[in-house]
Amino acid sequence: MIEACIFDIGGVLIRTNIALCNAIKQVLETNSLRVPPDSEMAKYLGTGGRNILKSTLASFYTGNDFDSVFEKCYAELKVIFPEKVLGSLELISGAERCLKELSLRRMKLACQTAATKKDAVIILKNFNLLGYFPVLVTYDDVKKIRPDPEAMYLTMKKLGITDKSRCLYIGDSITDIRFARNAGVKIACVTTGGQPKEILVKEKPDYIINNLPELLNLV
Repeated sequence: MIEACIFDIGGVLIRTNIALCNAIKQVLETNSLRVPPDSEMAKYLGTGGRNILKSTLASFYTGNDFDSVFEKCYAELKVIFPEKVLGSLELISGAERCLKELSLRRMKLACQTAATKKDAVIILKNFNLLGYFPVLVTYDDVKKIRPDPEAMYLTMKKLGITDKSRCLYIGDSITDIRFARNAGVKIACVTTGGQPKEILVKEKPDYIINNLPELLNLV
């Protein structure tokens, strides 16, 4: 029996990937750096904006000043995303209906994201979703990034869940699947994110769902 559902944000509740990748490309172009195609950046989805930028930059930049270049680019990214692109973000169809129903069922709910606390709060508040999550664990709360399970363990602890079999994580990326697997938690992978369904299927998540309302049949 599932007692708790832990949600990612980008690609699961809110469509953030396009706006985030466009912001990263804008920063790279402003700094006269290579701008990779979306297909290259898509492999890093699920690791948070800071790490998507860092991984993208590391894939082609070989200068000795990598750290300073990255920090400059990241400072510029923080100015753009999410505050300046909130109008480009989109609430994914069925997300609020799903959260309302789970709340009515007294399901324990948490949000666990690779975004910073500041960004997560801004985005969730913008779509009136923050109130659904008494527990919010972000990039700022842990030392190790996904797919290391540290953040999942912390989220379960805050929820008061000790039995992993009673917890379900809802993500949208390969990183999310590996993250849940490393933590020993089941995952429902929704296909509303930025990675193709066939790639997600190959990672063998516990469940593949096409939209969040389908989650209601699993819990």
